[in-house]
Amino acid sequence: MESASAFAPATSPPSAAVPVRQTDRGRAFISGHPLTRTTLDGQPAVVVKVRLTSYRSLPLSCVERIALSIDGTEIPEDDLRFVLGASTFRLSDLAAQSTVWWFILDHAELVVRTPEPLSQGTHVIAGTLVTVEPYISNGRFHFHFTSTRELEVRP
Repeated sequence: MESASAFAPATSPPSAAVPVRQTDRGRAFISGHPLTRTTLDGQPAVVVKVRLTSYRSLPLSCVERIALSIDGTEIPEDDLRFVLGASTFRLSDLAAQSTVWWFILDHAELVVRTPEPLSQGTHVIAGTLVTVEPYISNGRFHFHFTSTRELEVRP
């Protein structure tokens, strides 16, 4: 008979977590980067940096849903664009992007059209990312990741 200690979880050496802290490679959907102002279709907008929360890189077709709010106001899907590298997508177009991969170390950007330019200062950004993991063969599982951050607007 095995002792209970044989079932204790393995622990990593303290240094194993250091690169995550030093490089901001956490698993939160909303990144800690400041917000930057821009325009979308000639209207005021802000850029929110986001990260993939999965344990592995995913094609964009595995992104089932993205929702965002600023200071408690939900942003309509038509007012969001997903930017990965040099490519920009409407959220409704992500399902067709099976050959475009979001790597776990890469930031993407959500360009958010706003009625007025966001004021200087801190704003509460809340987001939800829903993904499907294609590596799981026991059915279709949806993973919901939410995060909220207070981010400052930078010019």
